[in-house]
Amino acid sequence: MASEDIFEHEFSEEQDLELQQAMETEAEEIGETEEPLDITEEKPENPDAESPAEPIADKPVTNGHKAPADHEAKMTQLPLARIRNIMKLDPDLHMANNEAVFIVAKAVELFIASLSRESYTYTAQSKKKTVQKRDVEMAISAVDSLMFLDGAMNF
Repeated sequence: MASEDIFEHEFSEEQDLELQQAMETEAEEIGETEEPLDITEEKPENPDAESPAEPIADKPVTNGHKAPADHEAKMTQLPLARIRNIMKLDPDLHMANNEAVFIVAKAVELFIASLSRESYTYTAQSKKKTVQKRDVEMAISAVDSLMFLDGAMNF
């Protein structure tokens, strides 16, 4: 049995070449031209200098600070540095390690989610779409685990 019989439906190199040429002529008719694949990219003499040819969208947006390398920072929605500073306001706390700050951040996120979920139930009952201060106050007064916040909304 010959290999031509087994692989009769396979494309040969000649058919691939014909197909590629047909696609190129079709692209030329439309006005599109394919760039050759052997283009070498010119590198600036000073690699540290920003080149104006680079698209701005490829650069990460930062406020002059490098992005945190911690995997934990990506897992929280609250800024860990701000939480650390708030924790340091306690005179009994001398040092807070990264794990403690992360745990406090996650606990605060869960607390905010719980409070907002409870508040939204009262918003939905009044057939509104926006959570208002009175909805939060009603949630605080109705849920036993939130009673420690009673009077916290009086500002």
